[in-house]
Amino acid sequence: MSNSLNQTIEHIMQQLTLTEKVALISGTEFWKTNPIPRLNLKSLYLTDGPNGLRKQGEETDHLGLNESIPATCFPTGSALGSSWDPELLKKIGVALAQEARMAGVDLLLGPAINIKRNPKCGRNFEYFTEDPFLAGVLGTEYVKGVQSQGVGAVVKHFAANNNENYRFMGNSVIDLRALNEIYLRAFKMVVKNAHPRGIMSAYNRLNGEFCSENQYLLKQLLRNKWSFKGIVVSDWGGIDDRVRSLAAGCDLEMPGDCDYFRAQVTKSIKNGQLSKKVLDKSVKRILETIFWSENQLTLTDNQKNLVDKHLKLAIEAAVDGAVLLKNADKVLPLQKNAHLIVVGDLFQQMRYQGAGSSLVNPTELVTPAHAFAERQIDFDYLQGYRQFDQTPDDYLEQQTLEKCQSGATVLFFGGQTDLTESEGYDRDTLKLPSNQQSLLRKLIKNGCQVILVLFGGSAVVIPELDKIKAVLNMNLPGQGGGEATAQLLFGEVNPSGKLAETWLNSYDTVPFGAEYTTGENELYTESVFVGYRYYDNLSANKIEFPFGFGLSYTSFDYHNFHFTQDSKKITATFELSNEGEMAGAEIAQLYVGGPNSQVFKPVKELRAFKKIFLKKGQSQLVEMSVKLQDLAYFNPQTSTWIVENGKYHFYLASSSRTIEATKTLKIENQTNFPSPYQKERLPHYFDAVNLMDVNSTEFGQLFTGPIPLMKNETKITLNTRLDQIQHSFLGKMFYKAVINVGKKEYQQALKKPQGKDRETSLKNGMFLVKMLPNNSLRSMSVSSAGQFKLHLAQGLVLMMNHHYLAGLRKIVFAPRVASLPKKQNPGGI
Repeated sequence: MSNSLNQTIEHIMQQLTLTEKVALISGTEFWKTNPIPRLNLKSLYLTDGPNGLRKQGEETDHLGLNESIPATCFPTGSALGSSWDPELLKKIGVALAQEARMAGVDLLLGPAINIKRNPKCGRNFEYFTEDPFLAGVLGTEYVKGVQSQGVGAVVKHFAANNNENYRFMGNSVIDLRALNEIYLRAFKMVVKNAHPRGIMSAYNRLNGEFCSENQYLLKQLLRNKWSFKGIVVSDWGGIDDRVRSLAAGCDLEMPGDCDYFRAQVTKSIKNGQLSKKVLDKSVKRILETIFWSENQLTLTDNQKNLVDKHLKLAIEAAVDGAVLLKNADKVLPLQKNAHLIVVGDLFQQMRYQGAGSSLVNPTELVTPAHAFAERQIDFDYLQGYRQFDQTPDDYLEQQTLEKCQSGATVLFFGGQTDLTESEGYDRDTLKLPSNQQSLLRKLIKNGCQVILVLFGGSAVVIPELDKIKAVLNMNLPGQGGGEATAQLLFGEVNPSGKLAETWLNSYDTVPFGAEYTTGENELYTESVFVGYRYYDNLSANKIEFPFGFGLSYTSFDYHNFHFTQDSKKITATFELSNEGEMAGAEIAQLYVGGPNSQVFKPVKELRAFKKIFLKKGQSQLVEMSVKLQDLAYFNPQTSTWIVENGKYHFYLASSSRTIEATKTLKIENQTNFPSPYQKERLPHYFDAVNLMDVNSTEFGQLFTGPIPLMKNETKITLNTRLDQIQHSFLGKMFYKAVINVGKKEYQQALKKPQGKDRETSLKNGMFLVKMLPNNSLRSMSVSSAGQFKLHLAQGLVLMMNHHYLAGLRKIVFAPRVASLPKKQNPGGI
């Protein structure tokens, strides 16, 4: 910060009243910060989202779900992660920021870089990968792209937001090493390398403390260790105690307009419970962000140019992130002059994005049906199933089977739907919807040659996979997904994406999967063995498709693998050749396995990667570097990163299980530190094949201290899940009233004619129906932007616990708080 700006801020700080300072650290009108009109301090405008701008128009609502202005809907995080393409992420960041600038948005809420710990997590479609290094590289370039255009990025959700069923009140219990190596590493990389303007704290608790008031996360690491200079923003409704969160360094409470919190902070400053210096630090950071925003670039492009240019980029991104999972007998690419039978509701009503806070109103939508028509493809279409109903439809199935006789090639469009995957709730199963499973099995039994095109944001178990000819996974490809699908199917471009998460053939293989979201306390018993770090220990028949896997219409050859070392990095070089008949890109991966020591480690971990495009017959010398410090493990006793001496194995690979070449390197010049572990107390962590035998005692030894579990409350609290307040008569009535809001919207949406408006309403209705039972009175109130006052929620809780008079008093006597500065008479302050 320059001296002149520092002087300006100090001058403003001297003029601000306590009321104004308290207003500055809270939001207003759902998406804005509070302005101070008498000092000409503007509002900052914040909005979603990670894969497209979701700025509401004039009709904002307290849930933030009303239709937003048109914006480019790019592929979701799952597709962008499968691209393994940092340059693409930077271009998308630039495009998102350009649209944000056009719409008057100062801070964009993204990217979402949480780790895909469990494939059932409902929000996995927003996240890049199960690997922190890949997430950190992609997130860094995304943020650089956004901020190069003068819009601040707010990286989320900090941290360990790995389930939806208990996201508002759940407690992620993680040992210190796994926390730093797996769940915080990507955030650290982005903070250190891209310097984002904001970090969003997650809803959940981490080791017993809400993330928005977690001193270890926000103060010890983010501010002190990582030197973060931006603002910490709460997730919408993510504050439990405003004074505790402010003391920890959570600067901005959103969506704000919570009288109770403003009164709480004001009282705490006046009685000395909260230091004025703590408040002033947060106010200064908000002021710095306001001035940073005012001094950014001016857009030179016009809106029409952006719409056309960004649609092309969205299509490019959808192509880049698609993964060809199977191609038996090279049935793909298809011939354009062949007659095709196309089956599936998702062909005409493509699912191209998720639901919830990231729902984008696209500027244009290109479905597979549109793209096929544009190419004048000769095909018969059969709906086959209804995506908003999981029950098999006898009429639709019979109609399809009569057309699809033995030997027919069937292009089946399927995947997850908004009934099975969304923000707000976790998936019940990894299986496809029942009606799709039923029809797929019957088509195969009929002797059809099935080519499966999948849409969805996370891994699925594919029925009869051994009998399906080809599988093209489009992920959630954004508004240009139909065009991208056609380009790939007909060989106009070569698929080059690779999986950024492991696909299993059974959920039973997920470590401690049976314990996932069974209560508020989520024990991360597997420690560092997340994703391929665990699965690569198992036999290949338990894995459907490994991490880093993806096929191509051409073939690549790796040879002449060498590396050199200096004091700071190891540089690997190799030659890559395209030996097939088509130009294409390969994603080369470099994994490193640590030495055999008294510190348990995964067999190998991703430490470098590169996407290389080669023409037919072309060869290229490729170089990838690994920083010496990236070989370190986190020592939980000393809270330091340690590079061990010993023999390291470097694996040049085309997936985590397909090793193209191996080299070893001995490191001998590092300081020796004793292991923080006693091997005899952690036998199954040192033998990860038997990881599932870890019990609570062994996990307790790893955690090194009392495990901070939340107690099972017998009484209703502000943080009780709504579906658990029904043992009270008043709670049951309140629950039914809340749930009926979502049911009503969903039922009304079903009656609307086919189109974008119906799709948006269906997504929002289903999101509410499934998310609201997982909510709490506290989060409902704090996220309502003042529509459902916190003192009313407190009163209801008292009454649900049969304290009727105390509850009525709480409801009647609202906290007294000064009016917001925007409502005050400037002359009267």
